Amino acid sequence: MNDMFLEITDAKYIDSYRIWVCFNNGDCRIFDFATIIDKYPVFEPLKDIELLKSFIITDTLEWQNGEIDIAPEYLYEHGIVSYPNKETEFGSVAEDENHYDTGKD
Repeated sequence: MNDMFLEITDAKYIDSYRIWVCFNNGDCRIFDFATIIDKYPVFEPLKDIELLKSFIITDTLEWQNGEIDIAPEYLYEHGIVSYPNKETEFGSVAEDENHYDTGKD
């Protein structure tokens, strides 16, 4: 990651606790909120999937009028790299599960 101020430009709910996020540097990540809901009390309300789905995009993701938010840098650093492809909207899981795959050889 370079010195650019990182902002979220697009995000979509995928399933379970996963949200697909794109950043102003052109990179995308898939972040699983299940990894932080029990770890950090501020995110506990996001156990409610309907609340999780109700995020808004500012320069980050926010819920409940900004009462809950998460740093874009955290999502970037802890998310799984995603390369969207033509077959699926968000990409497919690579075998090593550290990257999402374009489906191209």
